[in-house]
Amino acid sequence: MPGALDSLFKNVAKSVVADLGKSLDTTVIYTRKASPVYNTSTGALTTTDTSYSFDAPIEFVDSEEEEGREERKAKLYVTPDLIGDSQPTLKDTLTLKYAGSNRVAQITDIRTYKGDQEYLFIIQVRF
Repeated sequence: MPGALDSLFKNVAKSVVADLGKSLDTTVIYTRKASPVYNTSTGALTTTDTSYSFDAPIEFVDSEEEEGREERKAKLYVTPDLIGDSQPTLKDTLTLKYAGSNRVAQITDIRTYKGDQEYLFIIQVRF
């Protein structure tokens, strides 16, 4: 069972992420990629992804040109309740608005902050 200090950290992180996300007007779509399931009767491999839409603070940390194309990196601050109380994985994706259009971003790094329970994820993406 989480201690009082652990619960305090979780509640503060949730409040800060929600307040900053709303004030910065940065809605993202987090897509949780499910493991594929093989159907023996049809021979088909199917997945059921789950999407979560929420406001989150985004920190754009880098933009550089590589082989004639621009690659951007950003950090997003996410609390577990925003993504179904699950742990992010590198196969999940985030869709965010950049330069007026939606961009699908690949997760490249996940930092988990926790005590007896997870209370904050800092997710680095590239797009």
